[in-house]
Amino acid sequence: MSLAQKSLENFVARIAAQAFSIGGAIVIARVLGPSGKGIFSYAGSLLAMIQMANAGQAAAISWQYAKQNRAPSDLLRAMIKILGSIALPAALLLAICGAAIPGQSALIAVALALPFALFAQSATGFFLADSNVRLLNIQQLVIGVLTVAVYVPMLVLAHTTLPILFAIWIGGYIAGAIYTVFALRRYARDKKGTPSGALVKEQLAYGGQISLNSAVQFLNFRIDVFLIMFMLGQTALGVYSIGIGIGELLWQLSRPMATAAFGVIARGSEAQAADATATCMRHSFVLVLLGSIVVFFLAPPLVPIVYGKQFAEAGLVSRVLLPGIMAYSMMPTLATFFAQQLGQPRIPLIFSTVSTVLCGVITVLALPHFGIVGGALATSVSYVIAFSAAAAYFVHRTRIAPLRLFTLTRSDLRPYRSLISSTIAVLRG
Repeated sequence: MSLAQKSLENFVARIAAQAFSIGGAIVIARVLGPSGKGIFSYAGSLLAMIQMANAGQAAAISWQYAKQNRAPSDLLRAMIKILGSIALPAALLLAICGAAIPGQSALIAVALALPFALFAQSATGFFLADSNVRLLNIQQLVIGVLTVAVYVPMLVLAHTTLPILFAIWIGGYIAGAIYTVFALRRYARDKKGTPSGALVKEQLAYGGQISLNSAVQFLNFRIDVFLIMFMLGQTALGVYSIGIGIGELLWQLSRPMATAAFGVIARGSEAQAADATATCMRHSFVLVLLGSIVVFFLAPPLVPIVYGKQFAEAGLVSRVLLPGIMAYSMMPTLATFFAQQLGQPRIPLIFSTVSTVLCGVITVLALPHFGIVGGALATSVSYVIAFSAAAAYFVHRTRIAPLRLFTLTRSDLRPYRSLISSTIAVLRG
């Protein structure tokens, strides 16, 4: 399967998952209001932040498997050892905090979902190294689409309460973990090679750097969410979460190509990886730019109609986020080049840290004056600055002309022409 075909398949799967996610968000907002939406978004953001703090394990597995030629069965055993020592204690701590701290009962739901979420996430290292986007897509569809398909009718028809919603949410991660177990069977059959103790140390050493970068990067993505939660309250967060959800929807246009190109960037020569990185960046930029134009004009009038008048400010939030969304749509590909090809995960960590600090400071200063729009402004400014620095370093390292990162060539347009032609042929029967 070619890179274009993998990207298209990944794109379709992500759009399907995102469509379900948006539909679920609309139903939650309509049935539970801004407060219920805010609590659910808070739990989801917290779980995602913990996942990002453990994202280095999947990256380390990809690196060990693709670049160090380690036996997958050995890597799988090392992965399980690490997860057992991290996921269960973290889940217990979250459950205790949720039970002991007033107003933090959502932490209990996060604790129950956490072990299953981390297991499914870590296993993606094998699938990414093999460029097996189909397994990745199915895994994410099981976790995302199945959950929404269950809780939407429960909310609409049975007027389900927030605790039942959380139970269904947890069930989605359990289902995803079960599917992952079956997908990993072929990796478990390989013969043993390197002792697991050495692989555990190797995973922790390499993955720790990636995890730190991922945690900082996600904090950069969500520091505005947590600050709004604690400075303005869960109702304000409920409105803000709609705005960032609309903005981040645009990332679904760029992430499929970054995922499909992961194997090429990780396994190829530096010149091949640099070329693939530049190709992904310019495709991402153009696609997200076109999507941003649509969001800019349609989000403000449509948000009150779809979500209700109480969410109207979310339309303005999504508009203010657009420059940052466009800039950061290209960052995952750059991070893959720095970490997987160069073997230097500290490089994206530096850029993420700068962005996070900027976002936090500007958010604290802007919220009292601009409300939730101040959070969007801080996010957009910090993203643009961090991306500019990362892109400048990439250009300096690879000597690739800056215009190649943003301008499509004729050969870049061929897959789109083929797709349009195929679509027209299908429509014509």
